[in-house]
Amino acid sequence: MVELEKLTKQIIGQMPPTTRFRQEDVKVIGAHKDFLLSLEDKIVAGFYDTLFNHAPTKAIFVEGERPDREQTLRNWWQRTLNGPFDASYWTWQTLVGLIHIKRKVKNPMMIAMWGWVLNTLRSELSQHCSAEEVTKVMDSFERLAATIQALTAESYLENYINALSTATGFNMELLQRMVNTEVEDLIKATGR
Repeated sequence: MVELEKLTKQIIGQMPPTTRFRQEDVKVIGAHKDFLLSLEDKIVAGFYDTLFNHAPTKAIFVEGERPDREQTLRNWWQRTLNGPFDASYWTWQTLVGLIHIKRKVKNPMMIAMWGWVLNTLRSELSQHCSAEEVTKVMDSFERLAATIQALTAESYLENYINALSTATGFNMELLQRMVNTEVEDLIKATGR
């Protein structure tokens, strides 16, 4: 299995620097921390209401676990707003990719819910801040979202492929050649 700390660094390193979360973003978000913390209940309730009102995402959960999942989101929200944004924070986001494999959370579900969070934040901020400040805060949150989505999605893919390689006994080079051949066939089948 891929070492998560190493994978985290590799994924972040693949992102162009201007697209990743950076130190200036910590300051921007920190300047609005109290207001953002006050949104916790609204974000947690809306997030899980959205998931539980859609059959494919609701199917991920077992009966009675919503309070535990809500607490997980609360913990993430508080840690995100209180910091620090250190190696353990980013590795935690990479770990989410592994958890999503186990829980059968697909990347479209994760990306859609990030969209929901960003839309909710924009709506709430626009009621309390100037348009210029909303843009500044949302730029920071969008870089945070891009960084976390990259970590989670790529971790999902890398760990899924590694688990498949281990489970089948295929070495990674052979598996990659097989994938490349299949992908070429799929592309040809589209007529492109």
